Amino acid sequence: MTANEAFPAHVFDSLGIDPLVHDKRIGGAILVAEKRPPNGPITMMTSGASRFPIDAGEPVELAVEVLEGQEGAGWRALAIVCDDIAENRRVPPMGVPWRNSEPFLTGTRISAIMVTPSRWGPSFDEVRSADGALVGHVRTLRMLTDAEASFASANGWDALVEAAGSADALLDVTRNDTVAGVLRGNAPVFITKLHAEHPPRWITFSDGDLQSVTGLESDEYMDDPSNHEIWSVDSFVARFPWVANFVREARPGQTALFTDASGRYVLEDD
Repeated sequence: MTANEAFPAHVFDSLGIDPLVHDKRIGGAILVAEKRPPNGPITMMTSGASRFPIDAGEPVELAVEVLEGQEGAGWRALAIVCDDIAENRRVPPMGVPWRNSEPFLTGTRISAIMVTPSRWGPSFDEVRSADGALVGHVRTLRMLTDAEASFASANGWDALVEAAGSADALLDVTRNDTVAGVLRGNAPVFITKLHAEHPPRWITFSDGDLQSVTGLESDEYMDDPSNHEIWSVDSFVARFPWVANFVREARPGQTALFTDASGRYVLEDD
């Protein structure tokens, strides 16, 4: 068995279940096979993604777990990552969420995809030739909300599963966030009126809101309530666009120090 033969054989044989092959193909060429293991969720797999030329790493097929009736969501996630492999000649990195600014599934909060190990272990994740040589992998995609992606980026997949309660709690694409800490566009930002003339220097994320100071405020100035205003996150980012990355990625308790308008900041954890 050659390496090219190992991938379709692995997709067909994995989990000990014959696949149901979808009529629709990704990009007109990539097959999508569906498996329904008795002790796990519906698992959709690609067959053909491993043929894409890549500049580094080993070839991969993709898998995604979905609930009954949400196969379309799985198909969409597979298509997004297949397109990225084909266009950028790269395999998706393990444990690094891809985050979109808006949900990619209409009517849901799902806006991110993360590659993790599967629940099945090496027998599913590793593709081997007939002589046992490792020729590639099956990469399992997780569809996440932005809050979940932010949490996983900072703490890892295992910590997200623990916080959510189980991996199965992260299957339903119509769910709300399973972890706290995301900043919404209308979340409050408590600022001083010096922001009318000076940019933010320290921004702190705490309990669902932001506090921002310019660094020019004295203790007496801060003690006067008339020197403070409340903006929305959207208004704050529109006025100071270079803070957007921190606002999007911040976790509760973090403070960012900005020294210029480049978007670079130093993170100070409380």
